[in-house]
Amino acid sequence: MTGYPELAAFDLDYTVWPCYCDTHLHGPFKPLKSKNGEVLTIICQDGYELTIYRDIPRILRDLKDNGVKLMTASRTWAPEIAQEILKIFKVEYNGSLIPLANLFDEFQWGERSKIGHLKDGLKNLYNISDLKSKRICLFDDENRNREVEKYGVKFVYVKDPENGPAWKLYQDYLDGTL
Repeated sequence: MTGYPELAAFDLDYTVWPCYCDTHLHGPFKPLKSKNGEVLTIICQDGYELTIYRDIPRILRDLKDNGVKLMTASRTWAPEIAQEILKIFKVEYNGSLIPLANLFDEFQWGERSKIGHLKDGLKNLYNISDLKSKRICLFDDENRNREVEKYGVKFVYVKDPENGPAWKLYQDYLDGTL
């Protein structure tokens, strides 16, 4: 069994939600509250509806409940849009509704490799930059980012653009069967 990492990094576009936030979305954004008050869908000014992938809140909660640090690792050209929608989405955690952004401990953005994102995140969180010094995983929809495996990072390939990272994929990662 692989078990839990110390740090789990998530790409955003087509990994947390099913679109490119820098090309598909334009603010202002209107939150759509579900019956329990969570905001899992937003509507942008053009009428485009964006719903985060179904299992993302459950996966993030499970990681947090098991002491894992979470970070974003996104090549987005519009980090301000990503930041805004991460604050608008609201999920239940420990009996409270909180912005999705509050589940993350670190945010890395920009047009560079995921290796750079991870190294900078490690430096900010732990004051180290050696990726092999921590158990790290990266959830990402782009196979080119598998290059992180050269540095000891477990790459979790999110192949399904319709459903994103499903609970089964996550469990397979934890069980070491990927």
